[in-house]
Amino acid sequence: MRTVALISGGKDSCYNILQCIAAGHEIVALANLHPPNNNDCGYNTATVDEMDSYMYQTVGHDAIALYSEATGIPLYRETIRGKSVQQGSDYKFSGPEDEVEDLYRLLSHVKETKAVEAVSVGAILSNYQRVRVENVCGRLGLVSLSYLWQRDQEELLEEMIGSGMNAILIKVAALGLDPKKHLGRSIQQCQNELTELKGKFGLNVCGEGGEYETLTLDCPIFKKMIVVEESEIVPHSKDPFAPVAYLKFPKLSLADKDPSSTLGLNLIRKPEDFCRFELDSHDDEKSQEASPLDHVFKKADVVPFLGSSQTNSGIIFISGLVVDSESDFQNVMNILQGIIENHGSNMKAVLSVCLYIRDMADYPRINTVYGQYFDLNPPARVCVEVPIACYAVIEATVTLSVDLKRSLHVQSISHWAPANIGPYSQCVATGDLLAMSGQIGLIPGSMSLPKPANFVAECRLALRHVTRVLCVMDGNVSLFKALQVVCFVCDAIHIAVAKMLWTEYGGDPDQPIAFVVTRNLPRNALVEWQVWTHRIKGSTEKLTVMVSPSKQAGHVYVTKCGEATALLCQLSNIPADTKEWSTLYQRLAQQLGQNHALRIFYKSGNDFQSEMLSNIVPESIATTLIPVCGLEPEHAALICGINV
Repeated sequence: MRTVALISGGKDSCYNILQCIAAGHEIVALANLHPPNNNDCGYNTATVDEMDSYMYQTVGHDAIALYSEATGIPLYRETIRGKSVQQGSDYKFSGPEDEVEDLYRLLSHVKETKAVEAVSVGAILSNYQRVRVENVCGRLGLVSLSYLWQRDQEELLEEMIGSGMNAILIKVAALGLDPKKHLGRSIQQCQNELTELKGKFGLNVCGEGGEYETLTLDCPIFKKMIVVEESEIVPHSKDPFAPVAYLKFPKLSLADKDPSSTLGLNLIRKPEDFCRFELDSHDDEKSQEASPLDHVFKKADVVPFLGSSQTNSGIIFISGLVVDSESDFQNVMNILQGIIENHGSNMKAVLSVCLYIRDMADYPRINTVYGQYFDLNPPARVCVEVPIACYAVIEATVTLSVDLKRSLHVQSISHWAPANIGPYSQCVATGDLLAMSGQIGLIPGSMSLPKPANFVAECRLALRHVTRVLCVMDGNVSLFKALQVVCFVCDAIHIAVAKMLWTEYGGDPDQPIAFVVTRNLPRNALVEWQVWTHRIKGSTEKLTVMVSPSKQAGHVYVTKCGEATALLCQLSNIPADTKEWSTLYQRLAQQLGQNHALRIFYKSGNDFQSEMLSNIVPESIATTLIPVCGLEPEHAALICGINV
């Protein structure tokens, strides 16, 4: 993509440019926001070096004018006129007074002038900056490229130095960093000390906590290097333990580079390099060649089983919303909205949605309508293709108050985990419950599936994404604390490998997993993991389910995490009549308690008498029946239940 690179002069913005080039993007412009040089915006000095900005690095701004000639790339600059008006975790345009709108004005001009499609952003940890850049990009139809996002800082600093980058410290503001000693020194010279200070005081090695800022004097894309001819230390705070000071540069110049002294861009890691273990680990698949689903599945009519359950903790489950046709989708979304409002909540408080659709080719059109119902932080979502005769089936989980909802909604392309490519969040939490969107095996840096298609590689990547998303959402939560897990695959032959990889990536080997064979997944992926976790590690009990004194229907696994309960009932025999169904449901309800939700997966074409359930399961219980292409061979149906 044609890309404009946001530059502050610091090492991070420059190194992200290298990552963009390695990923195949073309840098066609540089963009910078600088402090005012007059009395605008309420500043009283002739020139402002260090502004109280939450968004932008301004120290070292006097060197930015040299970057265009140094790189051979045109530079666009604008003055910072706004303030940090909106300081919350989210950002929404409310007027031109916020400094974020200065970025919007700058990028609007660059887009109009250079026809750019993407923006290079050097953020590593700051959600504040990421959210605001993504907001501007979304409004302008641009893609945010943030390849340093969530990178290990010691590894990242090592890469920067190894690439041939020469960046010096131009501001220090941390315990252990001395202005007289460290200002003007290169990151290479300071590397060992920064690592030591991390151990002593918890310093962020790349300076992401504001401990220091840098100015890049040279890097592989520079045609000329910047030379500091004069500099002076400007004290900012004389704290005896952590004095704050920065460098000002009265005189800078450019110098030609010796080509032989410059390390090439071939040393920069490409998107696939950040997934090398997952992509190369194919040994487990030698005897696991998939058999394509080329036979015709009978499209099952879904019995309308509309119901909603509200738990004591304020969680609302809504299930069984059947969409008859494409034109009916909006009507059903309106029905969903009405049910939520009748419970005293609203669409902003939706935590998670499951979409079961007839044809994955309808996915883009469904997204267009679906996305109209959500704003800044859409719910987590799972979408799979199943053999249904109707257009789609919808189920949703909602909290009573949007104030109880926390979302992770990363739209930037990075090496961390896949960006959101639709109206959903990676993860949404309320209380101790974390609901994740379905994860497929995309290579994050390129947003593409491994080629050639390989189940092991995709499964490894998908599970890695789950662990990374959980870590960012809550560092104390992992796969080991899973509450309910559904693994959708396109061929039952892969289930054994998926079970093994689940434990390899930290999942509890005793965790019951619902393995469901579907017709198709987004982007033609081979596997999709839906994982709900809890902050409290639960315990799982295995029970035998009898539907009569002499007839065993299967086994049920009950997982309890604090106040939350989830169960997986694996039916080897489907109940034959209403009495057996009634006995089974009573056993399950006894484990789940009141106001629970049920999902029942059954093999399409089986003699599944779903009508019997309508007289057994109360209308107050959210229940969805989903025909699927297959299950594990020993299972005739799966029942997933949850109560939070």
